Amino acid sequence: MTSAKGALVLLLGVFFVSWAAILIRLAHSEPTTIAFFRMLFSAAMMLLAVPFYRGRWFIDRRDLAISILSGTLLGLHFYTWVAGLKITSISSSVFLVTTQPIFVAILGFAILKEKVGFRGVIAISMGLAGSYLVARGDLNIDAAHLKGDFLSLAGAFFAGCYLFLGRFVRPRVDLVPYVVTVYGISAVVILILGLASRSLVMPAQSVDYLYFFLMALGPTILGHNLYNYSLRHLPAFPVGISILGEPVLATIWGILIFGEQPLSSTLLGGLVIIMAIVLVMTQMKSESEVVAP
Repeated sequence: MTSAKGALVLLLGVFFVSWAAILIRLAHSEPTTIAFFRMLFSAAMMLLAVPFYRGRWFIDRRDLAISILSGTLLGLHFYTWVAGLKITSISSSVFLVTTQPIFVAILGFAILKEKVGFRGVIAISMGLAGSYLVARGDLNIDAAHLKGDFLSLAGAFFAGCYLFLGRFVRPRVDLVPYVVTVYGISAVVILILGLASRSLVMPAQSVDYLYFFLMALGPTILGHNLYNYSLRHLPAFPVGISILGEPVLATIWGILIFGEQPLSSTLLGGLVIIMAIVLVMTQMKSESEVVAP
């Protein structure tokens, strides 16, 4: 595959992922119901690939245990983020949830003692400042928006933990067994949380099943798998940076479809967050260049 075709695949992945927030907002059901059915449908779709998979499954219990923990964290990510998105603006939620690479950097420093460096410190500080700007603007609207911001930020934290754990198992485990396990476990975790909190109810309208299907097919199956596919044909740096396209496109869709005009503080905070993520990714790139033989 040429670099031009790889870039096209990557752009398509960004396009599909950017519709997640819109489809969630279109659904009439409770947040836990939306999160559960999205992951249930995603796991079911990936199961269709199992009969055609000829590779190995988990080679040891350690990889299986890490994958189960990853699925738990992914379930917590969707449980919190969908709840936050339902009560705050699309722009605020997607900009905040995009801070997940910053949490990956923090975890790498705290657990693996990875070097953060000057750029890393600046990036983390900028990420905190950008999140503060977004939350401060929403505080002027009402407390519900602020709660939604914190839930979205919690979703970013859990997503960061999920990505951090994936670094240990993905080099040894193929995509199909890993994704089937992670998606299935995340659905079970959301089911348990929903039953315990009594927040999991039947879909509010039959049309929501269509939205659940589209969430699973577009952002999850097509979007994320196109990301993974593009990693085989493009350097990791542009693929990592491409995550910044999601909040920008989602904000545009929110304006066009729902008429949600983002606050100036949200746009400013979002810009600061984007700059912070660029700094994090450039540091990851420079470190990989040093380590590479």
